[in-house]
Amino acid sequence: MSDTASNGWAQVLEEMDAMADRLEESGWRALSIAAGDAAAVTTETSRTDRHGYSYVIPGDAADEFADLFVPDGFARTEVYRAGTGSHLYLLTVFKDPPTETAILIAGALDRGRVADCRRAAEAAGTMYSDVFSVDGTRLGTFEHDHPTPFFPDAD
Repeated sequence: MSDTASNGWAQVLEEMDAMADRLEESGWRALSIAAGDAAAVTTETSRTDRHGYSYVIPGDAADEFADLFVPDGFARTEVYRAGTGSHLYLLTVFKDPPTETAILIAGALDRGRVADCRRAAEAAGTMYSDVFSVDGTRLGTFEHDHPTPFFPDAD
């Protein structure tokens, strides 16, 4: 990773931690996760039949995620993006207001694969965030009816 890319990634992680701290100060339970791997996928490139973003998260975070994740929960999603020429840095905040629980996931995606994912998501009008453990177990999936915030203005 170049210095620019390293600095961008470090900035995303700092912002994620600051956001989690603010949520916790407001009484929320917040889990911050830096994905060990992240990718923009389509049905042709995914190990699932979904298009969107795929995150692989490390052991301790995977256990905590599994404890907090509720299918069909987390009705609110906030997306923050930054990037370099080669990477899209994404911070996604999944919120479940009734339980005041938030899961924050940061990922660095290869921009070369984002355009195909964007086309698939826009055509379908929906996209997914799939979260996997290192051994490939799917820990949870978030469905997004509005894919536009997940993508840069220009690919």
